[in-house]
Amino acid sequence: MSDTPYHHGDLRQALLDRAIEVLSTGGAEALSLRALARDLGVSHAAPTRHFPGKADLLEAVAEEGVRRLLDEADAAAGPPDRPGRERLFDMALAYVDWARRNPAFHHVLRNPDVLRHGSSGLSDRLRDFAARQRAAILRAQAEGWRSDADPGVLLLHLMSLTSGMANLVTDPAY
Repeated sequence: MSDTPYHHGDLRQALLDRAIEVLSTGGAEALSLRALARDLGVSHAAPTRHFPGKADLLEAVAEEGVRRLLDEADAAAGPPDRPGRERLFDMALAYVDWARRNPAFHHVLRNPDVLRHGSSGLSDRLRDFAARQRAAILRAQAEGWRSDADPGVLLLHLMSLTSGMANLVTDPAY
């Protein structure tokens, strides 16, 4: 719970920030709009002006998480003239590192209900991330790395490896 209740400013962002805190400690099951309203000191109806339901809030958290992930992956990849294999390796590491530092975002993104009911914007951002990875694979192949392999299969291998590693580093059981 925050030390000072919310009174003025950007309620939408305050709700997102508090939701991320709750998700980090208690998971999606602990998240409720009514509890967020209580934590922020607003009426229980106030959050519904920004998020009609819990699914809408989770989707907004997921979109923020993907935005941050893309920013970090782009920064890790570096300039476009870097060798493709280095860009690919650093993008993969950036994803796993991002998940380790942001387990709440990662778990929301792995939530099948969020993905199934997510907006086209969320799907577009996830496809964009895959397209960036595919471009790095194609660049690395053009430079001689695994040039005989199907780039689609390499992308599936990369996504499986990075998703699996991200799950391992964010799951307390491991």
